[in-house]
Amino acid sequence: PAARGDQTIVTAAAHSSEAVARALAARVDCCVLGPLFPTRSGAGRRPLGLFRASQIARTAPGKVIALGGVTAVNARLLAGRGFAGVAAVDAFSGS
Repeated sequence: PAARGDQTIVTAAAHSSEAVARALAARVDCCVLGPLFPTRSGAGRRPLGLFRASQIARTAPGKVIALGGVTAVNARLLAGRGFAGVAAVDAFSGS
């Protein structure tokens, strides 16, 4: 974890295995990886897909949070696939 002396959590966003590795090497607390699934807010990014994203999460040298197109339904697909957690917008906002 990043050395801060307080309870602040530092995250970094990543869209590839290389970006995850760089972020975790910089000693962030966790890395947010996405988009996993198609998303309205993904700015045209191609989704990584469940298999590729899971592979990245399982081999990462630190905690990876899943983000991007996550819904209350597909969030269940992420269990046991190496992710430390899930982040979402629409799944919680009711949009």
